[in-house]
Amino acid sequence: MNDTKSMIKNALILFAITLVAGVLLGLVYQVTKEPIAYQEKLAQDKANQSVFASAQTFEDGTIDESKVTEAIAAHPGVTIESVKNALDASGNLLGYVIQVKSKGYGDFIQYTVGITNDGNVNGISIIKIAETPGLGMNAEKVLVPQFVDKVASLFEVVKNGQLSDASSQIEAISGATITSRAVTEGVNAAVTYFDNALKGGQ
Repeated sequence: MNDTKSMIKNALILFAITLVAGVLLGLVYQVTKEPIAYQEKLAQDKANQSVFASAQTFEDGTIDESKVTEAIAAHPGVTIESVKNALDASGNLLGYVIQVKSKGYGDFIQYTVGITNDGNVNGISIIKIAETPGLGMNAEKVLVPQFVDKVASLFEVVKNGQLSDASSQIEAISGATITSRAVTEGVNAAVTYFDNALKGGQ
């Protein structure tokens, strides 16, 4: 009998602890949900402006799912998250900001690709990355500058100083080829989607 009472008592204590913990977690989530969403929006806005400095506003674009499927089929490990129309002060379409996510060495890398109407890559801006410190985490310093003001073509990663065509080749981060390829494949997927679904203001 004592054992039964003890078990019931312990079960009730455990239930009470679980209930309190659940309520507290719920409260923490409610308190932090809006600040987190706000910070994510700030990061998104900053990334958009970084790859399209001439744009005044960005509006949600329509995504053609069939063209997305084609683009990511050609570039495995990549997803196209969103497309924004980059507009000038008069509301004229300047180009697009395509947000992609690609599988890196450690985790997914999330970034934006800015492409003008006439098929020029303004650049890329990394939103989230969690690669190896000192290696893949150098993407911001090594890879991002290489995508500034390039013709929107498919890019190739080269290693060990074998760069022979800076217009279409991307020098890999030393010791982080997987990260370099992941970012480049994401850009290639964005370019493919642009060519198939957006080029010429389609």
